[in-house]
Amino acid sequence: GTSVWSPIFENLQHPRIGTVFQTAEGAIFMGTEKGFFKTVNKGKSWKLVHTGALAGHLAELNGVLLGISDRGIIRSTDNGENWAVVMSEGVAWDVKMIEGGFAAINYSTTAKTRRIRTSYDGGQTWQPIDAGLPASLSIASIVQVGENFFCGHPKGIFKSSDKGRTWKLLLPAIDGKVFNLSVSGNVIYAIPRSGGC
Repeated sequence: GTSVWSPIFENLQHPRIGTVFQTAEGAIFMGTEKGFFKTVNKGKSWKLVHTGALAGHLAELNGVLLGISDRGIIRSTDNGENWAVVMSEGVAWDVKMIEGGFAAINYSTTAKTRRIRTSYDGGQTWQPIDAGLPASLSIASIVQVGENFFCGHPKGIFKSSDKGRTWKLLLPAIDGKVFNLSVSGNVIYAIPRSGGC
């Protein structure tokens, strides 16, 4: 139940936890300011499996784990034991599982803005899908519900029904904030927050 809570990450000296993720195999990952820690015994012991700042969001599909880091998008095919950089153009901000692949947001050092990209080969190659969106340094999130993509953007919430070729503004921004989007089933939750990091 939820009436009793037990600490499982109290003995480590890296208190800034950014994310928690559990894989299909039951491993639990914590993304911290120092990197990714992993436990396979419900938090009795933890192992640092990737070192690097901004270790954050994780996504999994068909045995492939992707994560974000200050080096870009990182990838593991052995349940998080080893990681390789698969997209190194700038810092990565978000990665999500989508139908048949992954979607990610990263900072493009070429375009000097955040970009949205998709991968349908397990994160090995990436294609931009944001040509129809206004360029921005504060794109916050990308999610999929059914066949549609939704983007939290400084101008509001955008929707694409054609895999990102075109985008339509559904809800304008409120008080200059950016919506962070989360999905549960077919319900999208939009939380307005200040843009940027």
